Amino acid sequence: MRKLIKGWLALTLVLLSAPALALSNTEQLKAFNDTALSAYAAGKAEMLAKRGPVILAGADLILLAHGGETHADYTPPAYTNQKSIAHLALGTIVVLEAFLDDPAGQAPKWRPHLEAMLAQARAMEPIVGTLGLDAAGEARAKFILQRGGAFIQATLDAGTFSRAGLEGVARELAPVLLASAASAARAQIDAMHAAVQGWRAQMTPEEWSSVRVFVLGPRMPRADNLQFKYFRFALGDAAVDTRLIYAENVFDADGALSLLGTILTDRALAKITFDDEMRMDRDLLGDAAEAYLLKLFGKLGTPAP
Repeated sequence: MRKLIKGWLALTLVLLSAPALALSNTEQLKAFNDTALSAYAAGKAEMLAKRGPVILAGADLILLAHGGETHADYTPPAYTNQKSIAHLALGTIVVLEAFLDDPAGQAPKWRPHLEAMLAQARAMEPIVGTLGLDAAGEARAKFILQRGGAFIQATLDAGTFSRAGLEGVARELAPVLLASAASAARAQIDAMHAAVQGWRAQMTPEEWSSVRVFVLGPRMPRADNLQFKYFRFALGDAAVDTRLIYAENVFDADGALSLLGTILTDRALAKITFDDEMRMDRDLLGDAAEAYLLKLFGKLGTPAP
């Protein structure tokens, strides 16, 4: 038995010390690349673990600090109610604009939407006073419902509409919609400011000077985004694209933290490698691609004689 055990141990040692099965060139390259990327991922995870406080501005505000997570609602009823009323104009204009090429012939497609919106507008009119709006906001809401409702009714009665008619009511509603937007913006900014300043009061000056903010949102409202504008004023212009990031098409904390980890990692890599912290924020191939494309498409000009 002892000889048998020794034999098995010897065989095991031989097997463990034997070289791995040979890989194809493609498999070897993949194994090589995977190993390097695994090291990158480990470094990214470590950098993320050592991050400072982070504020996420999405559907609500979230402060991630000291291992905890604090939420704050910054969307008061005054914002939501005015925005909801304004959507009558949005729905009416967009659904009709889509059928301007043949309004009468395509009436079966737009009519059900107008009928439904008209019914809802009529149901809203008696309860506008219960929405908690100030006098000016209540007057604007009533105007949108009544003027929008009248246009919808006239369109349903006629069974058709024109670009001039649609444009006319849209331009009539535009200043009212902008006034409601201004009121909604003030309400949301005031709520945001109260939450952020409360958090700032709990931070050390060093923490506040290093806090990173990610504004979460889709592509279309990126320009002049309210949340981004607020934090640009709160943190200063120098924070834009360094500590203040618009996380396009990221909508949750996990996605934002993953992006933060990539930013921390790639900027550290860029600083050490290229002495330019922002170099990895753009395509590493970009400069070479620009030079080659200028040549490929004949954009380099004719050499001087």
